[in-house]
Formats: sequence, structure tokens, C-alpha cells
Amino acid sequence: MYYKLIRDMPEDKAVHGKLYRTSHYINKRTGLLVERLHYICDTLENANSCVPSGEYVITLLKCRQHARKMPCLNPNAPCTKCPKSRNSDPSSLNLTLPCWCPQLKPGNGVHNRLDGSILVGSYNSLGCLIHPQSIFGALYDRICKSISRGHQVKLTISCIK
Repeated sequence: MYYKLIRDMPEDKAVHGKLYRTSHYINKRTGLLVERLHYICDTLENANSCVPSGEYVITLLKCRQHARKMPCLNPNAPCTKCPKSRNSDPSSLNLTLPCWCPQLKPGNGVHNRLDGSILVGSYNSLGCLIHPQSIFGALYDRICKSISRGHQVKLTISCIK
């Protein structure tokens, strides 16, 4: 999966991204995120629960598990089923979400993640990302700035054979 984030003309007031999935290993899909044809980061998804092809609007929703706003691809996420924040229960760090809630989030690997999340980081080896927190922080700041300026952030997902 390759991501391309390409800004349209300022009159459009939208940030368009493209997700191209190219590498598919046993249960992993890898790719990279690009904005205006400039590399931002690598991505990783679980092939068993990845987001279907299509166009999605990225919204910032308060996530109960992470106890912060997260970039979410599903604006109607059923957050009432999610476990409490990791600050109140340290064991919830390794739990998967009970509902399908696709988000852009930091993470090292997609093992046992069936929530449709797209992990961001720097590709290290097969199925492993490094430096996810710092890269997610930079990506999150870009998304927040675009939304605060009144732009709509869109992500188009398509597969490359």
C-alpha cells in the first residue's frame, strides 16, 4: 500500500491522499505515505482486516482506548464498546479493539490487530516498523493543521497489482 497525499488547489479546501497497496505478505500489507510526491512515512496493515478500497474522509475523534483525539476513517465509530484508556489500565496497551475502527495510529507490528488500523512508522524489516511515535506525531500535526485551516482531509485507497 502506497499513500499519496496530494493537495488540490486552495479553492478546493481539501487535502487528498491516495493509498496504493502493493506489497502483500502472508497477513501484512506494506506501503508508504507521500504528500505532494514527497515521502512522509511507511505504513503497515493487517491484510485480514484492512480497510476496503474507496474514498474516506479523515476526522479527528476522541478515542477511549488512547485517551486522545485520533485520525479516524470511520466518523461513526462505535466508541462505547472500546476499553478504557491505557492510562487507567496499563494492560489495555496490548488489547485489540472489540469493534472495527480504522484509524491512522502508531505501532510496530500488525499481529492480532483486527480493528482495521493503518500503522505508521519507518520500515525496518518484514512486518516491522520503527520510530512510530515520532512519525505519528508529525503526521498528526499535519492533519490537525489542515483541519484547523478549514480543509477536508480525504484518503483514497486503491490496490496496485
